Amino acid sequence: MTSSDTTDLLDPPPGGVLGGVAGRVDAVLERFLRARADELADLDPALEPVADAVTALVSAGGKRLRPAFVWWGYRAATGHTDPEVLKPAGAVELLHTFALIHDDIMDRSATRRGLPAVHAALRDHHIEAGLSGDPEWFGVGGGILAGDMVFVWADMLFEAARLEHRAMARARRVFAQLRAEVMAGQYLDLRLSGLPAASEADSLRVSLLKSGRYTVTRPLQMGAALGGTDPDLDRMLSTFGDAVGVAFQLRDDVLGLLGDPDTTGKGSLEDIREGKRTMLILHARDQATTAQRAVLDRVVGNPDATRDDADAVRQIVVDTGAADHVEAHLTGLRADADRAVEHLPDPSRSALLELASVAVDRSA
Repeated sequence: MTSSDTTDLLDPPPGGVLGGVAGRVDAVLERFLRARADELADLDPALEPVADAVTALVSAGGKRLRPAFVWWGYRAATGHTDPEVLKPAGAVELLHTFALIHDDIMDRSATRRGLPAVHAALRDHHIEAGLSGDPEWFGVGGGILAGDMVFVWADMLFEAARLEHRAMARARRVFAQLRAEVMAGQYLDLRLSGLPAASEADSLRVSLLKSGRYTVTRPLQMGAALGGTDPDLDRMLSTFGDAVGVAFQLRDDVLGLLGDPDTTGKGSLEDIREGKRTMLILHARDQATTAQRAVLDRVVGNPDATRDDADAVRQIVVDTGAADHVEAHLTGLRADADRAVEHLPDPSRSALLELASVAVDRSA
């Protein structure tokens, strides 16, 4: 990789450190998904609804934070850019798509990014096509398989990068670690929902594995691995990534409970009905009065919880100081992240700090 590789991408790219990368990753994903959809249609036209549902989910938005962290991890390691890095970066976004598809099934979420979740779209297809059998179960099964398909596609896009063999081997090891951790974290999240004595420490551990490492730390390290081997940089990116990644998940939890569904694109009742043991809920329960705790015990994890029930939980979270407690923790994590990269040269330092702001100070 030489300086001639930088001609396709400016530094920083137009649109800022996130927007510039996002636009180029979107172009890579659009071309790649179009080719995969054609392949499925050639296998059998009946597969077209699967490709349509996946493509709609990818095209419906998303911040493209993970690809941006891959990009800037590479930039921090090399001091230059290479458009081929967009393919591993796009692979991380496809892995995120796989995780969203399966997560929506596990959470019984009907919507994602303002659209029907993939399993809901396939359920609707079952009904519209006049297929026999249970449309709900068809949607679940189809959604699992659609997610598995995207998991394979992520590998295909990763391997399409024309980068040096040793660099790809280093990044592939990080990519494998990322995938193992996110699945382990997802399992621990499922287990946490049924853990009677769950603690805030348990919740933070899940936040680190399920979201933090896979959103920030490993994408950064993956990009850096594509650029070279630097243990000091790796440690710096790890410290920064873990702090920002956990903060990202905590912000997600706040928005999931207290945010506007029209802005977040996901129903606010879902986490309550699923019984997610977030730091917000666990701290609220610890600080609650007897009457407040009875409400939390009745509502959180109740699949029949109503909007009024959800409003009651939200009020308890505010009244017990849980919302303020989480915001204070977010502030501390952001300070840790800022310190971690204080000696990283610009433009990488400024770019990572801007990405941290996007991850933590968001409304959707």
